[in-house]
Amino acid sequence: MKETLKSMMLIGIGIGASVAYQKYSKPVMKKMEKFANKTMSKVNNNLEEMM
Repeated sequence: MKETLKSMMLIGIGIGASVAYQKYSKPVMKKMEKFANKTMSKVNNNLEEMM
């Protein structure tokens, strides 16, 4: 009984994670891309100022 409940819980967590990934993957990727672009721009500006 205990192993069955544990298996069901793990299956539920897996299903929840996959649904969340499908729903939120694009917005999260866009935000990460914007953050990376801003960071790279700052680094480039700092390097140009140093030269």
